[in-house]
Amino acid sequence: MGTKENIEYIKKELSSEEKFLESIIKAEKFYKKYKKPLIGLAAAAVILAIGYVGWQMKVEHDLEVSNKAYLRLLQNPQDKEALEVLKSKNPKLYQLYLYKTALEKKDTRALEELAKSGDYILRDLSIYHIGIIKEDEKTLSGYMIDKDAILKDYAALDGAYLDYMKEDITSGHKKLAQVDKNSPAYPFKLLLRHYGVAK
Repeated sequence: MGTKENIEYIKKELSSEEKFLESIIKAEKFYKKYKKPLIGLAAAAVILAIGYVGWQMKVEHDLEVSNKAYLRLLQNPQDKEALEVLKSKNPKLYQLYLYKTALEKKDTRALEELAKSGDYILRDLSIYHIGIIKEDEKTLSGYMIDKDAILKDYAALDGAYLDYMKEDITSGHKKLAQVDKNSPAYPFKLLLRHYGVAK
């Protein structure tokens, strides 16, 4: 390596060291200028992370406690303490428990209360079962015309069955006609329609 090449190499090394020192000085100036906001941002990030972990732990704890309360209620439906725990820790599971209990007892009042709840699915299913338990054609007919009804086709089957029991075969067939071929209720439609013809 010649002298000229050595000088060029030293210049490059000095230049890169100067750039490195310059970037350190710029970083130090930036840090001094924005020290408080940077520390605040780091502290906020740590607090948010701790808060998130704490919230997740609370959610998991509430879920575990509510599941235990639900299991206690399944073993002893009279356990008021478990019912209150379920209500406070997991309102959705509490409503499902009330729905299950109302169906078992054929409690239309409890189902009417659930039909007023904000949960669309529970409201829908409660209305359907109120019509079934009361054998109320008006409720079932109203349910069947709701285009978003979950069990619309089954309501048509139930309505047709009630018509057949009253010897109103024509009305029963009209209700069955609403059950589409692609519906899971279609095989039951065929059986029920045969029953109507046989009557």
